[in-house]
Amino acid sequence: MIQKSGAHQYGGGWAMRATKKRVVFKVNLHSVKVTYNGVRRTMRLCTKCLRKVKSEMEKAESRKTKEALITPKIRESVSTVTA
Repeated sequence: MIQKSGAHQYGGGWAMRATKKRVVFKVNLHSVKVTYNGVRRTMRLCTKCLRKVKSEMEKAESRKTKEALITPKIRESVSTVTA
């Protein structure tokens, strides 16, 4: 996005005319390492996307830890039933 800005402080025709500055606004990108489809990659994400990705990664990690806690209990119960 491009904007021209200039502040008029003084009166008096062309001699004191305020100069215009061209300001360019850039997207707020961050280089982040992300796990995408099981592969670790470096991506450039905007701040909004970064927040979404972080929350999804935290949810995935919490699921993995829950599965790790539940899995041994299931294996023990299956082994006692078959024996």
